[in-house]
Amino acid sequence: MKKALASISSAALAISALAASVPVSAADNDYMLHSTFEEGKDSWSGRGSASVKTVSGKSRSGQQSLYTSGRESDWNGATLKLGSDFKAGSDYSFSAYVMTEDEDDVSFCLTLQYKDGSGTAIYPKIAKVSGKKNEWAHLENNSFSIPEDASDIELYVETEESKCSFYLDEVVGAAVGTEIAEPKGPTVLHKGDIDYDGCIDSIDLVLARKGIVSEISDKAVLKAADADSNGVYEINDLVLISQFVSGKIKEFPVVEPVIVEGQRKYTMEELTEKMQNEAVNNEPADSHKEKPGVRYGTIEKKTYFSKKANKNKPYNILLPADYDESKKYPVLYVLHGFFENENRMITNGNGQMYTRQIVGNAIASGDAKDMIVVFPFIFTSSTMNDATGFGDAGSVQGYNNFVDDIVDSLMPHIEENYSVLTGKDNTAVTGFSMGGMESLSIGMKYGDKFGYVGAICPAPGLGGAFKWNSEEETPYLLFITGGTNDNVVGLTTPEGYHNNFQKNGVPHVWHVVQGGNHGDDSIHSHLYTFVKGVFQATE
Repeated sequence: MKKALASISSAALAISALAASVPVSAADNDYMLHSTFEEGKDSWSGRGSASVKTVSGKSRSGQQSLYTSGRESDWNGATLKLGSDFKAGSDYSFSAYVMTEDEDDVSFCLTLQYKDGSGTAIYPKIAKVSGKKNEWAHLENNSFSIPEDASDIELYVETEESKCSFYLDEVVGAAVGTEIAEPKGPTVLHKGDIDYDGCIDSIDLVLARKGIVSEISDKAVLKAADADSNGVYEINDLVLISQFVSGKIKEFPVVEPVIVEGQRKYTMEELTEKMQNEAVNNEPADSHKEKPGVRYGTIEKKTYFSKKANKNKPYNILLPADYDESKKYPVLYVLHGFFENENRMITNGNGQMYTRQIVGNAIASGDAKDMIVVFPFIFTSSTMNDATGFGDAGSVQGYNNFVDDIVDSLMPHIEENYSVLTGKDNTAVTGFSMGGMESLSIGMKYGDKFGYVGAICPAPGLGGAFKWNSEEETPYLLFITGGTNDNVVGLTTPEGYHNNFQKNGVPHVWHVVQGGNHGDDSIHSHLYTFVKGVFQATE
C-alpha cells in the first residue's frame, strides 16, 4: 500500500488525471464508432443463427467484450448497422480485436455488407487475420473505401470455414488517416481502487468523498467505489474505504442488498443493459412448442365500451394458466398494426402466431412473471368501423384516438372485470407497426401509468419530445425493435426513433433483427425478450 500523500491538494491534482487512469466507455472524439462493450452490446446483434452477449473476464481492454456463439455457418457472427456518419464514396479506417477459445488458426474477417444501385447485396472484405487459440488477433485496414452506390451499410465479423464461438472487443471506425491508438490492456477490478492504479490509497479516498457530493456516472468507477458490493454507492462505502486506507480493516465485507416487496430491483439503466444483452435475433424454436408438463394460458374474446368511439369494441385476453381471482396479475397490452384487428398478435399472423406459447414457456421457466395479456382492436372512431386507407385522415385519427382510449376506457374495464395489479409498476404496452407507433405515444403521454414500453417495426408519424419530464414518469424499460428486411417502414423509421431517444440520453434497448421482416419473425423475436423484461424492475 502506498504511503498517504502529503496533502489533500496533491491528491486533488491526481483527480484531474482520473480520465487517463479510469476506464471509460465513451468513444474518443476522433472516432466515429468505438464499441468497447463496457456498457452493453453497443447495438451489435447476432447475424444468422448467432447470438451475442457481453461477458466479463475476457477483454482486450476494459472489463468486458462481446461473446458470439451459436454459429451454424461461417457467415454467422456479430453485426452492426453503420449510422449516417459513414458515407458512401468515402474512405475510413477500421480496427477490431477477435479471439476464440475453440480452435487454432481461425481466419477471421471484418466484412462490409451493403446494397448497390440495383439493390443487390455485396459483401467486400475490409480486413482478414489468422487467429490463434486464446490470443487476441487484430483486424485492421487503415484505408477502406465504401462504394459510391452503397446503401443499407452494415459491419460484421465472420470466419472462413469455421463455426467457432469468439470474443469481439475494441471495434473502431474513423475517418481515413485517423490514428487509432493501441487499446490499453484489460483492467482488473479491485473494490476501493477507484482510480484503477492497482492500490487503494488517499487518492481513492478523495475520489470517494467527491463521489458522495457529486453523483458518479461512470459504471466502472461505480463498481470500484461500491466497497461492500451491495449494488449502491453510499456513505457506508466511503467509511469502508477510509477504514481500509487507515489500516483499520484489511478487506471489504460483502453485503447482500436487501430487497423488500415493491422495491425496485433494477434501475432503468440496469434493466436496459440486462435486456439488451438477452435480446436474440431468432428466438429458440422450442419457444414455439407446447411442452409436456407445461400449462398454457387461456384465450377469451370479449368486448368493452369505448367512450371515444361510443360503442363496444372487441379484444382478446390471454389469462395465465390456472388464473386465480384471489391473486392479482400485472397486465401487458399488445397492439396490432394498420388494417389488422384484435386477432393479429395472438392467433392470426402472416403464418401461425406463437404468442401464447412464448409467454407460457417464459412463465414456466421462471424467466417471466405470471401476467395477463390483452390484445385490443385499437381502431377507435365514432364514425368509422375500420380504417379505409393509409393516407385517409379519418383512418389515421382512428388509430391515434386509441392513445387516450386505452386509458379512458379499456384499462378501467380490465381492472373492473379481472384480478389485476395497477399502477406503472404493473402495466406494460407494446405494439407492431401502427400499434408500435401508438405504444410509444401512449408511453410518452401516460408515463405515470405505463412502466414498460415497447415497439416492433413502429410506423412513422411519432412526434413529441422523445423523453420524459421526470424520473417518476420515465418507464423502467423502453424496447424498440426493427428488422433489416422490413419492406414497409424499413429499418430507418425505428432507427430514427432510436436515434431521437439516444440524443436525449434516454436508456433503451435497440434491437435489430437481422433478416427480420415487417411481420411475424420480428414480432416473435421482440416478444420473446420483452415478456422477460416487463414487471422485473420491482419485486
